[in-house]
Amino acid sequence: MRFFLLLLFSIFFFACSSDSEGIIIDGILEVPENRDNPNSRTLNLEYKILKAKDTTSRKNPIVYLQGGPGGATIVMEGFWKNHSLRNDRDIILMDQRGTGKSEANCTDIGKAMMTILRKDLNSHQEIKLQDSILSICKENMKRERVDLAGYNSRENAADFEDLRKTLGYEKWNLWGVSYGTRLGLTIMRDYPKGVRSAVLAGILAPETAHLNNSIIDFENSLFSVLKRCEENESCNDRYPNLKERLLKTLKNIKSQPLRFNYKGIPFTLNYQDALLVLYLPLYDSQTIANIPLIIEALENGQNEPIIGALQQIESLYDLLNWSMNYSVMVYDELAFYDLAAMKKSIEQSVLINDEPELVKAGFELFSNWHSFRAPEIENQPIVSDIPTLMASGGLDHVTPVRNANESLIHLKNGHGVLFPDDAHNLYNPCFFEIARKFLNNPQQKPNSECSTESTPIKWNLSHAI
Repeated sequence: MRFFLLLLFSIFFFACSSDSEGIIIDGILEVPENRDNPNSRTLNLEYKILKAKDTTSRKNPIVYLQGGPGGATIVMEGFWKNHSLRNDRDIILMDQRGTGKSEANCTDIGKAMMTILRKDLNSHQEIKLQDSILSICKENMKRERVDLAGYNSRENAADFEDLRKTLGYEKWNLWGVSYGTRLGLTIMRDYPKGVRSAVLAGILAPETAHLNNSIIDFENSLFSVLKRCEENESCNDRYPNLKERLLKTLKNIKSQPLRFNYKGIPFTLNYQDALLVLYLPLYDSQTIANIPLIIEALENGQNEPIIGALQQIESLYDLLNWSMNYSVMVYDELAFYDLAAMKKSIEQSVLINDEPELVKAGFELFSNWHSFRAPEIENQPIVSDIPTLMASGGLDHVTPVRNANESLIHLKNGHGVLFPDDAHNLYNPCFFEIARKFLNNPQQKPNSECSTESTPIKWNLSHAI
């Protein structure tokens, strides 16, 4: 009945379809681009509701909050369509403003970034080209009257509150990953009455010094992976002295980049590119297993493992909306960025210790995107009594476990779960089972015993071609 009424009032436009896997409802939510501006444009945000397969269930739904920022959400339909959590709960997917099918801007930036990556440029030259690409994007958005002041976590959270009210759900459960945890915590702060519980994985809280710690977090994670290889007899036999070989290889690449064809076009892989092909595999415990092989390939100029890593990078560049990513990061983070702390972290870094001026150049690139900055509240911890499950991977190079530990101090009914052998992407069966039980009874401390069971990395011991 509530969906029929919504159609009559023209607040939400939708179409229903059903198959053997249950009813799926497609719709468009109309929201102001900037709620602080009474003359703001209207944005159309696309959504899907995967109705619970048990049509008699009255359990509160789950709304999925995608990471990035800038990641599309509706592309996750296939993942959630047959997920066991959908058996008795509606699953709600909505492309966040400026992403996916929700009026995304400058969707070709990812391809332009790959073009830059192909060239043999130093860091300063790359930043200059990136600035040029972003300037073209801004000019295009200016012609289309895009208000960049409206692309931040606060407006994003308000979109989801409008969605909840429009759909008629009294309360729902938040499920946020990576940046989606920042969004989820913002919803918990600004619209607590509509939240029953929250499951958050890979914690990026408002108070997290994300930019300041990014280099050290990457380095710590990478060296932890190499240490694990050293402690594993088979991995160490196959890849001895891995850390020393990595540092020597990076030094060699700095003076003599690797050259090969990628998708039939010449590609020059230089020092910063080499770091990137090591950075991306750290997202997932399965791709972590390839890191020793990638290091060996960089050392010996073997193309196949490197090309595999580049394909992963290109997929990420295509999926992420860079306009939304920059807008949110600049608004939410830049006002609280500590330039001195970032320079110090570079000086302390083993991998990136010879380009302290690069920090300033990167800061200016961000600063030039737009002039809007968050107020102090966007740098404060979220204080809440909403039942919250926070999960972290012990090898996470983006959102390390300390983020969750710091955030949990302010969550009266918060519970942390650590998966020591996992990474940023947490999709293991144990996590989903803990989350399922938590959603069914969020007032009870979850049993996380399965998270302590060791799941060693299954190292790729093959030989590159």
